[in-house]
Amino acid sequence: MIDKTPSERRYEKTRQGILDAARSLLQEGGVEAVSMRSLAEKVDYSPAALYKYFSNKEEIIEALRQEAWELMANFEPDMPPGLSMAEMFVLSGQNYVKFATRYPEYYLLVMSTTETGPESMEEFKQMPSFINLLQFTEAAIGSGQFILPEGYTPTHFALLAWFVVHGISLLKLSMMSKCADEFETASFEVLNMIQEIIGRD
Repeated sequence: MIDKTPSERRYEKTRQGILDAARSLLQEGGVEAVSMRSLAEKVDYSPAALYKYFSNKEEIIEALRQEAWELMANFEPDMPPGLSMAEMFVLSGQNYVKFATRYPEYYLLVMSTTETGPESMEEFKQMPSFINLLQFTEAAIGSGQFILPEGYTPTHFALLAWFVVHGISLLKLSMMSKCADEFETASFEVLNMIQEIIGRD
């Protein structure tokens, strides 16, 4: 491994400082609050100086979006031993909602984008997060712990699960935010209902 020069280390430290400031602005006011001018004011740089580190606002937003994906991927619940796959499904769904609640600015940044979204459902199905969900579903069905209605496939169930937890998360952060705790309780009951419908111990 080649050691970085002092100049390279200073560059990376400054770049990370700009990202930290952008993250702070994102938390305070959403994507609209992040601009080259507002960033320059926050880090006490001239707007022109920022362009040495990022080409434009979109590049900064994309770097934050990648941070969000990594944080989401590592935000996994502790799975107690002995859980059925149906119970694991409910716990994972609850964890998804909890991530959105704890990091609303990151969640909305990832899920509200159109620029980097899939061009088709087939492309969506190739995303790592969906592949993981589908593999879990296939394993649960293969073991006999999930029983699907006749004519439906693991892909149908994986889509249902993603639609439900995403819908819950988005509603909790928007229309249902004034009664978020009550809504979360009701939504977790829905996840348990799905477990009861398709799950077998």
